[in-house]
Amino acid sequence: MFKNHALAFYYHRINSYSFNALAGAIDADTELADIPIGIALTADALRERISEDLQNHSRAIAAFSIMTCQFEETSRLIKRLRGEHGGRLTVIAGGPHVTARPEDVLRAGADIVFRGEAEISFPRVLKALLRGTDCAPVQSADTLTDLDRTYSFSPKREMFGPIEITRGCAFACRFCQTSQIFGAGLRHRSIEKIVRQAESLRSINRKIVRLLSPNAFSYGSPDGRKLNLVAVRDLLAALRESLPADGRIIFAHFPSEARPEHVTPDTLSLLDEFADNDEIVIGAQSGSRRMLDACGRAHTVEDVISAVACAKKHGYKIIVDFMFGLPGENDADRRESLSVMREIVGMGARIHMHVFAPLPQTAFANEAPGGISPFFLNAINEFRALGAIYENAPGPRKKFYAVNAGEHKHFGIL
Repeated sequence: MFKNHALAFYYHRINSYSFNALAGAIDADTELADIPIGIALTADALRERISEDLQNHSRAIAAFSIMTCQFEETSRLIKRLRGEHGGRLTVIAGGPHVTARPEDVLRAGADIVFRGEAEISFPRVLKALLRGTDCAPVQSADTLTDLDRTYSFSPKREMFGPIEITRGCAFACRFCQTSQIFGAGLRHRSIEKIVRQAESLRSINRKIVRLLSPNAFSYGSPDGRKLNLVAVRDLLAALRESLPADGRIIFAHFPSEARPEHVTPDTLSLLDEFADNDEIVIGAQSGSRRMLDACGRAHTVEDVISAVACAKKHGYKIIVDFMFGLPGENDADRRESLSVMREIVGMGARIHMHVFAPLPQTAFANEAPGGISPFFLNAINEFRALGAIYENAPGPRKKFYAVNAGEHKHFGIL
């Protein structure tokens, strides 16, 4: 079944979680479990991989996961690959941008695109391609995925990442795509299945278990707003019991974050008892009361300050997300945000900066991209000199990532 085809993932670092989950879906399919998957970490590596594959196979399949911030660059790569290999190459693509605007990616040269979750549709389409069967150019998820029937990664292919514990978000912030893609209702992976995945890591001597959710403390919650701390405790206790003495649980840290109103003595006591991270991430997004309301954040500025104070009291290092250039932001909003930033930096927090970018499907989809106002530049340099800026890009010119939950923590959507 596989001898005439080669499969390659464009395994970009910010898309790796989706491919980990899809590799797990392939492993679980008895017809596909032994198919080799080529991994390319860069565009040049992908071009080289496909060229080599086509020396030994009649056809190659290249799989992409595309966020909006990647679309222009990835579309150029697809067009280049199409020009180099023509009809011998089949391009399949999914991800947040494809889910919202599949026609963009088809025009860029993709043959088949996936809208929404693809743990079920991706293996089905892959088998059809391997058999030479035609597929519709747009594949949509018929039903929401049962997380207990899926996997967050593929140990046998050494494709690892966090264990997704919850999918969906109740809040539908106006800049964020998560609720649009996965729904406002929450789906939780069972404790049994989470522990089983953690034990698969232990079996190959991986000692760190990272837990991922759009809102860290929402595990087990029926609506994502009212917490179910019994469920959170049961999960963390079961994981702790399953891990070796030197195993580590990382929770409420990147790429997850905690909502400010959910950072309380009770939730932090659970981290104290069961988790091993000494740092947590809090999603503020703005220090302006007006902008928080405009974004639909459903928390207050006071919640942010209280969360930082509580985390500090419990001895945690703290990272707080802020977005710059939100639609409608004015100087009064910037002054409020800067005042809050100064206050929490004085309490020991670091600022993680994001620049607003309009994402399809969101309420802010038609707004202009944001930027770093000159109003903030001196403060940013001041914070950086104090070591109070969280920088996640190497080199002298730091990159401000466009969005937070809106695009960087998706599973299972190719």
